[in-house]
Amino acid sequence: MKIGIVYKFDSVEIAREVAEFLEKYGYQAELHHIPSCALEDCGMIVTVGGDGTILRTLQELKNPPPIFGINTGRMGILTHASPENYGAELLRAAEGKLRIEEFMRIEASHKDVRVTALNEVAVVSSVQARLIEFEVYADGELIESMRADGAIFSTPTGSTAYSLSAGGPIIDPYSEAICFTPISPFRIGWRPWVLSPERLVKIRISELRDALAIADGNKSMEVGAGEEVIIKKSENPARFFEKSSRITDMVAKMRSMK
Repeated sequence: MKIGIVYKFDSVEIAREVAEFLEKYGYQAELHHIPSCALEDCGMIVTVGGDGTILRTLQELKNPPPIFGINTGRMGILTHASPENYGAELLRAAEGKLRIEEFMRIEASHKDVRVTALNEVAVVSSVQARLIEFEVYADGELIESMRADGAIFSTPTGSTAYSLSAGGPIIDPYSEAICFTPISPFRIGWRPWVLSPERLVKIRISELRDALAIADGNKSMEVGAGEEVIIKKSENPARFFEKSSRITDMVAKMRSMK
């Protein structure tokens, strides 16, 4: 089996060590500093970095193979092992002895540009520290109209990321939903929305100023004043090897925010 190894810039030595480890057991290992769609041809992916490395990798893949993460970053909520103890679990994953879990992603499109996110798509003003006005629709029905610093559309996985910091709800990562959370709205009594994953969600920017739609803090699209972005559930989920501590890690992350 061919295994793709994606690493962040300061983890190349660990990535080479992982490649040698896998090759010792008969697997074909390919190193990738920059993730690309070629990784879809691999039987699995090993990331050497933090959660950001995983998010950047997933953005390049329409139909991603299962991921096993080795954490050399900070939080490592999505990762499975450290550089000191990855061997046994990585072999179990490669041998097909670990269950594969699927997690919903969302897709944002504007004109002919499309981005995919595991955590969230944030729509913010293209001018720093300026409000934008927008309307949010679900299946064509207007559900919100407001002025705010922006809007976050998150998955259940992303509910403990940017959305939580903006006052959004915590959603079970094993469920499916699209959560809309405004960022610092200019209105008292606002509430987030948790919508069915089958809903087609649309945000329309007012004529006031241009905006940016940013997927997982990485890829962005320019959205002109008066234009709109479509948010919907992605056809292809993210796939990870099972991790017994996933909920525990989410709780630890939330506690670290206090």
